[in-house]
Amino acid sequence: MGVYLIMQSIVIILVIGILYLWLRSKSNIEVKEGELDEKDVSNPNYYLPYRLRETVMSNHERLLFENLRVVLGLNYDVYPQVNLDKIFRIERQSAYKYYLGWLRRINQKSVDFLIVNKGTQSPVFAIELDDSSHEEEDRIDRDKFVGELFKRNNFPLVRFNPGQYEIEELKIVLNKYLNKF
Repeated sequence: MGVYLIMQSIVIILVIGILYLWLRSKSNIEVKEGELDEKDVSNPNYYLPYRLRETVMSNHERLLFENLRVVLGLNYDVYPQVNLDKIFRIERQSAYKYYLGWLRRINQKSVDFLIVNKGTQSPVFAIELDDSSHEEEDRIDRDKFVGELFKRNNFPLVRFNPGQYEIEELKIVLNKYLNKF
């Protein structure tokens, strides 16, 4: 009787295991990196791990954004989260074999805000809000690269700490950049 019960348990476990493996092989949910086929996206089993964010800005960014719009008035537009490849371009005479590497270095990075002239849409200056994430080691390296990029292109990058964006304080800090334009 005991051997029969053990054999029955083993068979049940094997059937469950085979069923699990069969179901798993039929699912597209576990897709390895590099195996995504964009043509399959209309398939309802095609796994898309993306979900809509509740907001596109943190509370600090939103408060600064609202105050920037008040301070800058009608002459300037404020664009949030602008990728660096929208601000800087790669020189045409640069070696083509390095182009994609250089592009990746800037198109995966953004500034919190880009201020542009409303009439011409020309960039005037950029703003970074240095919250606690800027204290992490990888962000420190990123900030060094971004700072050097702006410096070498003689383009102002204004840094603010969280809470440092009262309207009067913003006017004082930003006026030196706005008076140039």
